[in-house]
Amino acid sequence: MMKLFKKHNTVPFLAAITLTLLYCIFAFGFSKYTSLQAQARLSEHALIIADDLWNFNASGAVAYIKLAATADHYEKLVVTNQNGEIFQQAITSFPTPSEKILLRLHLISKSILFSPITFKGRKIGQIEATWIPHTYITLTFTFCLLLMMGLIIFLYDKIIKEKHLLSKRVAERTNELTELNQSLRNEIRERGQAEKEREELQQKLEHSKKMESLGLLAGGVAHDLNNVLSGIVSYPDLLLMDMEMDNPMRSSIETIRKSGIKAGEIVQDLLTLARRGVVAKQPLNFNVLIREYCGSPEYEKLVVQHPAEIEMVLQLEEPLPAVMGSPIALTKIIMNLISNGIEAQPKGGRILIETKRKFIQHKVTCFQPIKNGEYIIFSVVDEGEGISDKDLQRIFEPFYTRKVMGRSGTGLGLTIVWGTVEDHDGGIDVISSADKGTSIDIYIPATSERVTDPLGKLPPKQLMGNGETILVVDDIDFQRQIACAILERLQYKVHSVASGEEAVQYLTDKSVDLVILDMIMDGGMDGLETYKQITAIRPEQKAIIASGFSETNRVREAQKLGAGNYIKKPYKIDQLSLVVMLELQK
Repeated sequence: MMKLFKKHNTVPFLAAITLTLLYCIFAFGFSKYTSLQAQARLSEHALIIADDLWNFNASGAVAYIKLAATADHYEKLVVTNQNGEIFQQAITSFPTPSEKILLRLHLISKSILFSPITFKGRKIGQIEATWIPHTYITLTFTFCLLLMMGLIIFLYDKIIKEKHLLSKRVAERTNELTELNQSLRNEIRERGQAEKEREELQQKLEHSKKMESLGLLAGGVAHDLNNVLSGIVSYPDLLLMDMEMDNPMRSSIETIRKSGIKAGEIVQDLLTLARRGVVAKQPLNFNVLIREYCGSPEYEKLVVQHPAEIEMVLQLEEPLPAVMGSPIALTKIIMNLISNGIEAQPKGGRILIETKRKFIQHKVTCFQPIKNGEYIIFSVVDEGEGISDKDLQRIFEPFYTRKVMGRSGTGLGLTIVWGTVEDHDGGIDVISSADKGTSIDIYIPATSERVTDPLGKLPPKQLMGNGETILVVDDIDFQRQIACAILERLQYKVHSVASGEEAVQYLTDKSVDLVILDMIMDGGMDGLETYKQITAIRPEQKAIIASGFSETNRVREAQKLGAGNYIKKPYKIDQLSLVVMLELQK
């Protein structure tokens, strides 16, 4: 309503509404009044005509019937006896031509009126009239009167408005010098703001250089470290497949495997910090990820080790649209934010974990600009120590932490959250102040795709191959050995080559059902260039990308050319069997 008032001039607008309501009330009341009056007059005609009807004096009644029909604006007036036979009737020249037009436009309507004819308390007949109301003359006059009143109000308001506008122009002229002075002040302030923005850009440049250096370090270490970890993760998988559940060595081998997986996660954290990891995305339900983490041993350990009691409150909107993301990466966000919320309350307190959907219609600027669209918002709100304005600007910097000795944290948790949100095209909003708690909102774009993961939960024995031929391309010898051993165990026919050039030569003469292609191969073509040459020979060749570390755009470019999903090193038998099966089924 306020917008409507701003768009129109308030006084004429209210006057128009008031006059319209008055006219409607008057028109309704006047029409009702004339209708009752017409019914009353018909009853009077019935009383007068009763003697003639009783005495069957039709000739005596005809003059009165015609006079009554003309006087009361009836189109037709009919008198019938007790048996329904017409005693007398009169037909007039109504409606007039103008009334006929109004009837066709449905601006007026005919009314059929009835009244019984009684004589000495006994009904002897009925009088029926087709009445044409002629209230339109009065209503038209009233409308014109109210319209003139509206015009007078409008003109008066316009005069007042012009007077106000004149006063405003005088004030504007008077304030010119003041505005000029204010403009000078604004210029000085803008220069200060420009200097502040220059400093912020300089800080961002330094931050970018820091992240680039970290990326080079992480990238150099990750590739070699993932190759080393492959033996620690993949061979235990093979051993466990053939080992009985009661074997005394099974626990030790599982410990080795878990340690390797944990080390791989640490490498992935470094890649996330450097924004150089390859993120495998799938439709996910954020509520499911939260519940799974809150039921995990890691969460139980975190709560048990805290010295004070923490009340955890879940407010998860249902149903919640899916998001397209990495379950491991998004779980890291949940883990880091809940961990920070618990550690911010050394004396105990309450943590609210909330999810909801929100449609962003206008660009929102938080720590990252958030585009229009539908988002899932994951919020963690604590009642802890809070973050000062000075620290708030640096909380996402790597290795920046306010945690003291004796409490967990390396200063990488929120930086990992930042990198993960960036990888998922989302945004972060933080509201906090010292001693008043902290609220962190994570925006992740929603997707219309449905959450489906039936195959991912099947045991490896149900993901066996049917003798399909697979070519493994990898420049590391023991990586080829691991991949071949796993695939042969899954009942595939496996061949391997040590370079992209060898793969192209092999596929020139022979065909395979699937190529597992390492993205980074030293001393020759990388995975992308190799796949380009393979598709030149065999356009429909199915392939998946294997990578422990790679530039994201290189992987995506290969996928745009036709390559399927990628499998992350170190190889895990359940993941490799699933990815291979899904690609072969396409």
